[in-house]
Amino acid sequence: MARSRAARAAGLLVLIGLLGVAATATAVSEPATHVAGRWPVGLASGLLVFVGRRHLRPAAAALYVVVAAGMLLGGYPTQVSLGYAVGLTLEAVVTAQLLNGRWGDRRLSDDLDLLRYTGAAAAGALTGAALFAATSALTGFGVPWQVAVATFLTHVTSQLILLAFFMEEFRHPGFGGRGERLARWTLVIAVTVLAFGPSTMPSLVFLLLPLLGWTAMRAPMREALWQLVAVSALSASFMSVGRGPFDTAYALSSGPAEFAALPFQVFLLGCALVCIPFAMAVSRQQRSAAEAATERERLRRVVEGATSLAIIQTDEVGRITLFNPGAEALLGYSEQEVLGSPPDILLTPEEIERHARQLGVGRDVASIALASTQPDVGPRDWVFVRKDGAERTMSMALVAIRDNGGPVVGYLATAEDITERVRTQSALETALAAERKAVSRLTEVDRTKDAFVSSVSHELRTPITNIVGYLELLQDGAYGPTTAPQGEALNRIDTNSQRLLELIDDLLTLSQIEALDVEMRREPVDLSRLAREAAERLRSSATARGLRLEVQVPNAAVRVLGDADRLHRMLSNLADNAVKFTPHGGTVRLRLVADLTTCSLEVEDTGVGIPAEEQHLLFNRFFRSSHAQSEAIPGSGLGLSIARTIAQRHGARIAVDSARGRGSVFRVSFNEHLPTERTPAQRGRGPRVPAERRPSDLDDLRI
Repeated sequence: MARSRAARAAGLLVLIGLLGVAATATAVSEPATHVAGRWPVGLASGLLVFVGRRHLRPAAAALYVVVAAGMLLGGYPTQVSLGYAVGLTLEAVVTAQLLNGRWGDRRLSDDLDLLRYTGAAAAGALTGAALFAATSALTGFGVPWQVAVATFLTHVTSQLILLAFFMEEFRHPGFGGRGERLARWTLVIAVTVLAFGPSTMPSLVFLLLPLLGWTAMRAPMREALWQLVAVSALSASFMSVGRGPFDTAYALSSGPAEFAALPFQVFLLGCALVCIPFAMAVSRQQRSAAEAATERERLRRVVEGATSLAIIQTDEVGRITLFNPGAEALLGYSEQEVLGSPPDILLTPEEIERHARQLGVGRDVASIALASTQPDVGPRDWVFVRKDGAERTMSMALVAIRDNGGPVVGYLATAEDITERVRTQSALETALAAERKAVSRLTEVDRTKDAFVSSVSHELRTPITNIVGYLELLQDGAYGPTTAPQGEALNRIDTNSQRLLELIDDLLTLSQIEALDVEMRREPVDLSRLAREAAERLRSSATARGLRLEVQVPNAAVRVLGDADRLHRMLSNLADNAVKFTPHGGTVRLRLVADLTTCSLEVEDTGVGIPAEEQHLLFNRFFRSSHAQSEAIPGSGLGLSIARTIAQRHGARIAVDSARGRGSVFRVSFNEHLPTERTPAQRGRGPRVPAERRPSDLDDLRI
C-alpha cells in the first residue's frame, strides 16, 4: 500500500476510534440500553473496503484493537467490549468481502449495484446482530433478542449511510448554481433544527425527505451523501439530549428500552433509501448523457472527417437533416443550402424514374429509399447532379433509421464518388471489345492463312511429284541417252525438287497438327523402338557425312500414350538437325532416359552449337540460325517448330542446352509413362531397377 493510502487508512482508523468512544459513552449514559446505537460501523466496513483484499487481515486486526479499546474507554465491561469488538470487526469483514469479492462490485451505477450494496450492508448487519446477541447471552448484558433487533436496525442504517462514501460512482457537476446549492443546504439545516429542536413540531420532520430527494436529484452524489450525514449528525445530537419528535413519540408508548431509538433509526433508514437511489438514478442519467454526448461528438468527428465520403441523413419523408463536409465537397452545395430540402435537388427526374422502375416502386423518393433498404438490395449506382450542373456517379448505400426497432424515422445514405472508376471501366470495356474484335480478325486471318497454306501445298505437291517422276524417267534414259552436262543439270533439278517436296511436306504437317479439327491418336507407343527406328533411318545420311551414331536405349519397352507417326516425325526432325549441323568426324547420340514415373528422349550432337542470343528463336516458324544462313545449309526452318508442336500436343516439354562451338542437346521430357514390360528372359530375375541404372540393358550402336 502506498504511503498516502496508508496514511489515509490510519487517519480513518483514528476517526473510528474517537467516534466509537463517543458512541459508547453516550450508550453507557443510558442505563436502559445495551447497544451503542450510534457506533460508526459503516466507517469500519468502509475502511476494509478501502484497503482492499490484499491488506484485509492486518487492517481487520487493527480495527479490532481500536474497537475494543474504544468500548473499554467508553465504559463498557471488558467481556462485553471484547465480544462486541469481535462482532463489529467480523461484520465489517463480511461486508467488505461481499463488496470486494468475486461477485461483488464497488460501483454504484445501476440497479444491480444497488442490490449488491444493500445486500452486503444487510448481511454485515445480520452478522453483527448475531454476535452482539451471543455476547449478550454469554455476559448477561441485556436481553439477547432485543439486542439483536436493535443492533441490526442501527447497524444497517449506519452501513447504508456511511459505506456509500467508499463506493465508486459517476462524478458529475450536478444542476443549478451556487444560489440553488445554498438554498438547499439552508433549507435542510433549518428544517432539521426546527424538526428536532422543539418537541412540539413533529410533522416538520417529514419535510426532510423531499428536501433530501431534491438534493439527490439536483446535486452530485457526494453532496447528497454529505447532506444525509449532516441531517443524521444534527438529529442524533438533538436525540442525545432528549429532543426531537422520535424521543417524544417513544415516551408516549410502551416497549423495551432497547427499542427507544428504533423510530429514529427507521427515519434515518428511510432518508438513506430515498437519498441514495435518487442520487444513483441522477448519476446514471448523467453518465448516459455524457456517454451519448461523447458518442455524438465522436460520430460528428467521424462524419466531418469523412471528406471523401458523402453522408446524407433525411427524415422519414426525405427532407435532408444532415449533409457532411464530404457531401459538400463532392456535390458543391453547403449544408445550409440543402437542410430541410428533398433530395430531388441532387437528382434528375430521369434518374429517380430509372431506380423506381428497377425496384418496382412508386416514383417518389421515400418509396425508393424504403425499397433500397431491403436486405436483398445492396449499394446502387446513382447519378447525382452537382451545384455547377456536372454529373457525378456515386455508389450509395441506404440504411433505414428506426425508433427503437419500430417505425422508420429517417434514412442514412453513404455515397462514394466512383465517376472515374466508371469511366475507366467503360474505357476498359471498350478496349476489351476492340481487342476481342481484333483477336477475332487475327484468328480469322490465321485460319485463312492455314487454309491457304494447306491448299497451296496440296496444289504444289501434285505438279512437283510429276516433275520428279519425269526426272527419274529422263535420268533412267527412257527418252534417250543424256550427255554429261545434261545429267548434271537433271541431278540439280532433282535435288531442288526434293527440297521443295520436303518444304511442302513440312508445311502440310504443321498445318495438320495445328488444325483444331485434327485429333491425335492416343495409343501406347514404345519410345525404345521409336529411337532404334529413327537411328536406322539416319544411318545412311550419318555414314555419308562421316559421323559416329550412338543409340542408348533400354532393352525393356518404355511406352507413352500418343501418336506414333507424330512422335516419329518429332524425333526425326531433331535427329536430322543434329546430323545437318555436325561436321565430319563428329558424334550424334540418341538417348532414352527413364525412371519409375518420367522419361525423356535426348538428341545430342558435337556440332557447331547455337549462340545464346538465338536460342529463344529456335522454335519459331521459318527461323534459320546465322550459321545456317552463312553456310547455306539447306532447310525450311520448320523442323523445330513442328517438333515443339508435336511435343506440346503430347503434354511433353522440349528444351535445348547449347553453346557456340560446344554442340547441342535437345531434350523432350514426358511427365509420365506406362508401366514397363519386361522381356521373357528378364521375368525370372530379381527386382527391376530404373532403366537408366542398368547399363547392361543399353544398346550401343556405333557407325
